Amino acid sequence: MRLPTLVGSALAATLLSGVVAATVVAPPAPAPVPVAQDVAPLDALPPEPLQDPAARSRPAAPKPEPAVAPLADLRAPDLLVTVRTPLTPAQVTALQAVRKVEAVTVVDAGTVRIGGESARVLGVDPSQFRAFTPQETASSDALWKAVARGDLAPSYGLARARDLPLGGTISVSGKRDADLRVGAVAAYGLPSVDLVTGREVAQSLGVVASSAVVVSAPDRAIGALRKAVREVLGADAVVEVLRPEVAAARKGRPSSYRELYVDSARYCPGLSWTVLAAIGQVESGHGKHLGPSSAGALGPMQFLPSTWAAYGIDGDGDGSADIMSPYDAVPSAAGYLCRFGANRGPEGLYDAIFAYNHADWYVKKVLGIAAQYS
Repeated sequence: MRLPTLVGSALAATLLSGVVAATVVAPPAPAPVPVAQDVAPLDALPPEPLQDPAARSRPAAPKPEPAVAPLADLRAPDLLVTVRTPLTPAQVTALQAVRKVEAVTVVDAGTVRIGGESARVLGVDPSQFRAFTPQETASSDALWKAVARGDLAPSYGLARARDLPLGGTISVSGKRDADLRVGAVAAYGLPSVDLVTGREVAQSLGVVASSAVVVSAPDRAIGALRKAVREVLGADAVVEVLRPEVAAARKGRPSSYRELYVDSARYCPGLSWTVLAAIGQVESGHGKHLGPSSAGALGPMQFLPSTWAAYGIDGDGDGSADIMSPYDAVPSAAGYLCRFGANRGPEGLYDAIFAYNHADWYVKKVLGIAAQYS
């Protein structure tokens, strides 16, 4: 935990108060020669520089807030690639030149221990990395300023599973150990990532600098993209696919919301259709309330238009992704949840629902309704 430090100094008052008279022993000594009042005693300390007398009691000026660039365009993360040695500028340039790659961001990736259990941490430049996270996460200036200050920002699933106190201090063990503040909780859309912090803090824990990169290329086939990245970084690079892989479509168009939820779950193999149904119930009453909401969300699954621009898909194959169409909106919701780990165990499911709506009560409500649909 980093707290402001008050630094002050004081001089002993007795050293500045005057001269103590000496004791004279017989035979009688001559009368002491008066000391001119404008001559400083030899045992007095030189005065401090002139300053405001109240300055000593004033607290140190607070450090300025760290600068974080405003959010620009959202980027859909397609690959998280980890390497053994730091990425070189030439490798980053080559990745940016891969066909249909829209954006990359270099991060520091490693493993630390919290409470005796391992957790994967990313050290990031918040000004760049925020664009690769969900809309709600990306738009939170307070979150990214906390990361820039060096706070930890665990995923919602990790914070819940390990009871990490928001605003509290926790011990983190890496190659070096530190006590760090939990400054925020968020969903990142990187299912294998548990913690995010600033690069300086991550590297102080022993995480290897520039050891991973997030790649966004939404218009490139995932297999071709993975192959092209391996050609740049070598066969030893560990490539994690973040884009949901879609199972084969069922025959015929769904005729009810229940059939649509069941069919749309194929966009996230392993995700129960009941979760989609619960979100559809909470968001629009299964298409009865299409919005806009007070925040501007639209359609049966209540997507913000900015989020839809990044994650909306053409679910019925008619050539357009329509935010108001349930045949597009429900599959898009499944794909969105999958990007944030909905099919990767309980922690991933918590993170994914939290990414959909950043509220603990919302996650609990959705899971409660999903249990009733089961």
